[in-house]
Amino acid sequence: MAITYKPEINSKPKKDGTCLIMLRITENRKIKRISTGVFVSFNAFNKEAKEGYWIRKSNPNHKKLNSDIQDFIDKAKKASKTIEKNNQIVSAKSIINEVNNKNTGSFTDYFKAKLETYLTTHAAGYYKHLKSKLNNLNEFNSNILFTELNVSLLNKYEVHLKKKGLNDNSVTSNLRAIRTILYEAIKEDLFEGKNPFTSKTLKEFKTNKEKLSLEEIKKIEGLELEENSILWNVKNYFLFAYYAAGIRIGDFMQLQWKNIVEDTLIYNMDKTASAHEVVLIPKAKAILKLYQTKNTNSENYIFPILKNELLKADKLKLNSAISSKNAVINLNLKKIALKAKINKNLTFHISRHSFADILRQQDVSIYDIKDLLGHSDIKITQNYLKSFDRDSANKAHSKAVL
Repeated sequence: MAITYKPEINSKPKKDGTCLIMLRITENRKIKRISTGVFVSFNAFNKEAKEGYWIRKSNPNHKKLNSDIQDFIDKAKKASKTIEKNNQIVSAKSIINEVNNKNTGSFTDYFKAKLETYLTTHAAGYYKHLKSKLNNLNEFNSNILFTELNVSLLNKYEVHLKKKGLNDNSVTSNLRAIRTILYEAIKEDLFEGKNPFTSKTLKEFKTNKEKLSLEEIKKIEGLELEENSILWNVKNYFLFAYYAAGIRIGDFMQLQWKNIVEDTLIYNMDKTASAHEVVLIPKAKAILKLYQTKNTNSENYIFPILKNELLKADKLKLNSAISSKNAVINLNLKKIALKAKINKNLTFHISRHSFADILRQQDVSIYDIKDLLGHSDIKITQNYLKSFDRDSANKAHSKAVL
């Protein structure tokens, strides 16, 4: 593929009568132009001249100006070689981006800068998730340029992560974080090179999502616990989350009385920053009544987990409090599982898994499950239910060979 470089003059003069010399870069009949930063009078430019003699001798600075234009052409040619060396796509546009330092900037610096914006636009949990991935990347290489971001580097990083002791799913999660940030750069027109993720497929490994059967949910419902005790409260928390379509722990803790509108729970999901509505079934409303007082303030948290002062706290402080309380709740769920004679590692998030799987077993439409869980795309729901489908297949297989 031949790429040609030819200076040409813009016919529209500035106020001082000079015109801009542009460098026309042609690749496969596709033309892009970039400013050389050189200005001369229109008549001083000779478009038919040999290389190095574009500015006529009538201009007293012709030697310097010709040299400046030649240096700019050499810079463009060097950019082309740099792009090719880094296994990126060489095109008129990518050369211009390279010359303008759009591809040669630091990817890791961009990652860090992007992360800071996420602290205000995304949930704190997502920010902390990506920050841990940036820390891993910095440990591998603290200054990766955009032009260095190719399949070879990703493969080396994958090996580094495995040597570090990360399991397959964690390795994929780290690579997915790089892909997320790179796609942000592409959206912002900061990267014109070859996208390594068109060749580098991220492996998805099987995970076993623990969940409860309907019978096990009923066992928890039937537990008689001392009213207002820690276990009594945690039982209510878990069951409410299950009844409320598997609400996530962070969203659950932050529920305020104003989120209850007649018979509907309306809240913004932290993970996706999108609004979500769930019709409250009688069992959910019965639990809410246990926590409702005569002087219930619409701004207060519904459940006595977080202090109301945290309503004004920053995201990181709130996230830290949620993580701490989540650990306490999960510890007490282990005790509830023992009392209910459920031989599973019970956690709060299992309420979400259980809700989705029980609906699936009852042949509820996957589109309805998607809406109830608050997924943005049906593919997310399909992947979410995959491990449950494997369990069903295994049981069916066992029956077939009895």
